[in-house]
Formats: sequence, structure tokens, C-alpha cells
Amino acid sequence: MFCRQCGKEGSENAVACVGCGVSPLNGTKFCNSCGEASAEKAIVCIKCGCSLDNITNVAANPNPVTSGTAILWYLLCYPVGYSQWGQTTKGWVSLLFLLITFGYGGIVLLVDYIMCYQAQKTRQLGEWDFFPSK
Repeated sequence: MFCRQCGKEGSENAVACVGCGVSPLNGTKFCNSCGEASAEKAIVCIKCGCSLDNITNVAANPNPVTSGTAILWYLLCYPVGYSQWGQTTKGWVSLLFLLITFGYGGIVLLVDYIMCYQAQKTRQLGEWDFFPSK
């Protein structure tokens, strides 16, 4: 596997690249299958034909949150629920949004929370993933 940011070859299970320090699946400069340089907006590697779509290349979530835990944190303090998915800042900003809209933004936030719960079962979420698909 090659780092998408710097192109350095690394382990399949690497959390961070030893060349640049970022997650090897983040970035748009290189193909993570063959290491060939790629155009920033490219969706397929022109050398090996592998997909360059970051959504399909995101690592699986090793510790998905159970439905009971997600419901409990939503009822008590849902920003903590977001923090379990790596979206701490998004959780606190959404709480501020809820207060500014006098609670009317709660329906939008509930839909986002449910969609984040569903997506985190199969993959890790980015800090600002809104309404993610699986």
C-alpha cells in the first residue's frame, strides 16, 4: 500500500505514514494501490485502474458504537456521541447550532446523528462528515 499524500510505500495496517505522518488513505496526490502520481480530482488511477475515491478507501471502524450506546449518548449529551466517532468539534458546534435555532435545528441534527451512527458501523468518519452514506 502507498500513502495517498506523499506516495511512500507502507504497511496495509498503518495508521499513519512514516514519510509524512498523515493517514495513508488521506490525500489525493498518489494511488494507494500502485503509488503512481494522480491528478487531484481523478477518481481512477490511470496506471492500475484502481478507484481513488476516498469514501471507498476509508479504513473500517475497528470499534463501532452499539445502538444502545448511541441512544444513551444522544439522550444525555449527544456531542459525546459524536466524539466517539471522531467528530468532537462537529458535536459541540451542532449543540451551539441547536441553541441558536432555539431547538428547531434538532430535527436536522437528529437525522445527521442517525446517519453518522449507521455509517460508523462500517467505516471511520471524518471530523466534518455531514449526512454520511455507508
